[in-house]
Parts: sequence; C-alpha cells; structure tokens
Amino acid sequence: MVKTEFNANDDKGIAGCFLFDGCSDETVRAFLRDAGAEVCEFSGGELIPPALRAGRFAVVVMGSVRIYSDAEDGGAVLINVVSAGEIFDIAALTGTGNIPLTSAKTAGRSRIVFIGAPKMEKIMQRYPTVAVNCFQFLCGRVKFLNQKIHTLSRGTSEQKLADYLLNEFVDEDGAATVRLKSCVELSKRLNISRASLYRALGLLEESGMIARDGKKILLLDMERLQRI
Repeated sequence: MVKTEFNANDDKGIAGCFLFDGCSDETVRAFLRDAGAEVCEFSGGELIPPALRAGRFAVVVMGSVRIYSDAEDGGAVLINVVSAGEIFDIAALTGTGNIPLTSAKTAGRSRIVFIGAPKMEKIMQRYPTVAVNCFQFLCGRVKFLNQKIHTLSRGTSEQKLADYLLNEFVDEDGAATVRLKSCVELSKRLNISRASLYRALGLLEESGMIARDGKKILLLDMERLQRI
C-alpha cells in the first residue's frame, strides 16, 4: 500500500460515484478536503489494513475490492465485489463502522479514496446534495434487506435456496462455488423439507442456473438466481 496524491483520473472516478450525483466538481473537491480524504494505491491481492478502514468509508476509483466474511469452518466467504465508482464501509457514516467486521482485499492494482466520518454530520449539513444521495442509497439497502427477510421467511423453496447460494458462495479459481456440508443441515437452515430442497436443486440445475458436483454447487447464472 502506498499513500499518494490525488490526480485527474481520481477526480473522474470520484465524480462517477453515486454519492456525488448532482454535485459540481468544485463541490466534490471541497467535500473531500473538508472530510480529510486521502487516496491510497494497492497492488493486486493486497489486504486493506483494518486500521485504515476504521471510522472511514471508501470509494474505489480504479480496480476493484472483494469483501469477505469469516466462515464457520475458518475460511472466508465472498459477500461483495466493489467496482470502480462504488463505495464500501458505508456503515462508518452511522458511527457504527469503527471496527470492520469484514476483510477487504484488492483484485488487481487499485486506487481507493478513504473518507473520514467522525465529522460527517456537520459535513452533510454543509453539502445537502451528498446527504440526500447517501440517504437514498441507505434506503435502497434497507429495501434490499427487507426483500431478503421476506424470501427467507415466506419465499418458495427455490427462492430460499437461491438466496442462500448467492450469500454463501466463495470464489474458487474464478468460479462462484458453494460447498454443502449436508442436505439435512441445509434443509433445516432453510426451514424446508429435504424433498423440497432436492426438488429446488433439481429445478435450478435443469434451468441452467447451477451445476452440481457431489457436495459442490457451481453458480452458473447469478443474474437469473437474483431474479427468482
């Protein structure tokens, strides 16, 4: 990791972030200055230090970042891929993101802008357009989570299984993969019968959305899985 200076490409990358929709270039630069933003460059596969993320949110201006959560078996589950123009650690804006609960690793050479959050309330008052954009984004996340809760509580067996696969997959040699411990355990977790689970697995496989190899499931069409 190398801390560096802002350049013209950084300005373009930041301006393309939803947080600054409707803002002039001058407003974006003033916001970053007042928020104490700094840009860092990373090589591929580099772990972003938790101390650098603490109390900050980040905008990817070049490359991409993979966010992982610890798995029960001691491994890591890929939960999000953040591309250029997108944000991660947005929880820092609420004051609850001082200690990252995930690990973040760069995929290829990347440049990331880290923006301090401790004084964000005053800064948001100074830049209302940014505040509105942030509010709209957080409302979208709440809607997304509500949909997941609905799927897990009242969705069909196929919906529950698709949601599980999309949240539990890991990246193995460039392929999205889920490894099942047992169908008995999974049926209990999804609160469906084993017969319903087998039927859901069969339907998703016949439709070409997944492929099964023993206890390993490959996710072949994640866009269709998300639309179930």
